[in-house]
Amino acid sequence: MATKHWVADALTVLAESLSPIPHELNELDWKASLSTHKDRLAEHLMAMANQPNGGVLVFGIDNSGTAVGVCNSEVEQIVGTLANLGREAIEPPLALDHAVVDQTPEAAILLVRIPESGVKPAHRRGKSVEETWIRSAGTTRKASRQEIGALMMNSAPMRWEDLRASTLLQLDEVAELLDLQAIARLLERPLPDNDDDLARWLVAEGLTTPEGRGHYITNFGAIAAALPAQGFSKPCA
Repeated sequence: MATKHWVADALTVLAESLSPIPHELNELDWKASLSTHKDRLAEHLMAMANQPNGGVLVFGIDNSGTAVGVCNSEVEQIVGTLANLGREAIEPPLALDHAVVDQTPEAAILLVRIPESGVKPAHRRGKSVEETWIRSAGTTRKASRQEIGALMMNSAPMRWEDLRASTLLQLDEVAELLDLQAIARLLERPLPDNDDDLARWLVAEGLTTPEGRGHYITNFGAIAAALPAQGFSKPCA
């Protein structure tokens, strides 16, 4: 089964944060287990959603940077709790993704991806936008009024060209529908020769939007690179 598009990048950032001295980064925060303080968990989610390109919470790594792992019941509890907070405690609501990977032969860790919010600031639901948190020097803290203003300035509603023009597809199905060689020639760049790099290339060029282990072809991708007579849906209005 294909790896979710974001997992490889998250593991690279995790490795960077654990060596040579364990330290947390703005885009990644690791914890041994789930906190019982839901308000603080919501603050972490808001902060990651306000971070450029979003962020990842990692569960199963203790304060020293050692992988202690998570069990099946912990995964279910963590994912359920965070998904509910993302939906019910934050405005605009967040749709999270997750993956379980082996950090060591003895310990599996849980990665929870928080996508960047297109509409900023992501803030506490039912409160003013001043109830906003951000990441700074690897920590989560409340945003100042100036920082909230900067987030609002960088708020970007979805553009037409980024909307979905296909159903959810696997990478090989995307390659059958789009003339990727032609786009690579136009950009004067070699076409990536492995699936992980190709998936990241498609997203970076705006041709697809990732979702879990699949991809949606964007309106831009359909207009710029669709092969003739393939019959997938007309670009969204």
